[in-house]
Amino acid sequence: MDELAMETKRTALLDRLEGQLKAQNFTSRLLFSFNCTDDRKVQRAIDQEFSEWRKSRFEALNGILLYTQSVALHLLEGPTELIFKALELFHSLSAEMRKVPEVQVGTTPRPNEKGELPALLSAVRILHFTELHGVRVLRSWSSMVHPGRPTGTQMPMEEANCHELVFSGYQKMLRLCLKVQKLSEGEADPDSSLPKTYKKAADELPSVDEVLVLVGRTSAEFFFTYPEFEKVFMAPFQLVLHSELLWPMPPALSY
Repeated sequence: MDELAMETKRTALLDRLEGQLKAQNFTSRLLFSFNCTDDRKVQRAIDQEFSEWRKSRFEALNGILLYTQSVALHLLEGPTELIFKALELFHSLSAEMRKVPEVQVGTTPRPNEKGELPALLSAVRILHFTELHGVRVLRSWSSMVHPGRPTGTQMPMEEANCHELVFSGYQKMLRLCLKVQKLSEGEADPDSSLPKTYKKAADELPSVDEVLVLVGRTSAEFFFTYPEFEKVFMAPFQLVLHSELLWPMPPALSY
């Protein structure tokens, strides 16, 4: 048999990548923000909505929800599809979907005369999304109120520094979670004491000013809204080959 006549399978870069990813467990992370009334009743209502939803998904999604005055940052970690479903849930709680006013300060969220539930939060903004991580940094899920106060020394967000400010906030949230993991080592039931542990590690949090600059009005134009993110990352992918646009050939023009 002529060796030169034999077809040798070429090793492709995609084949190497597939070999590295096959049969491996990976996790994704999503950092998003929203505005909500600075009221513990409203914050507890949001926590309850998500906690009940999370239980029905076998609690496979971990995260930390940070309330800072009238804004919030939420870091989620878990399977990509579950993260997308959680984002869809928060969008369903927003004024964009419910088309009714947000809950007023000091009132308990209740349906109105038409049976409509009040909006618990404003529009969702997606700050950072990343996949294919082999290590989890989050333990269970919890929420906390930022213990700090604004100093008024916010760095203005511009197109040139937008990505740096977002990644800095994301990095500090990860450091917070890693410190919580370290502090939880050796505890008999670390999940039950998770809120207290987060308070102990609060020095790792991004400052109130850093959070406010990410969720402020001037920064809204730099981040995806839920409909924009859903269209790019979540909606079914439509592939149209270039050959389909060229064949069959259009009929000749007739004058």
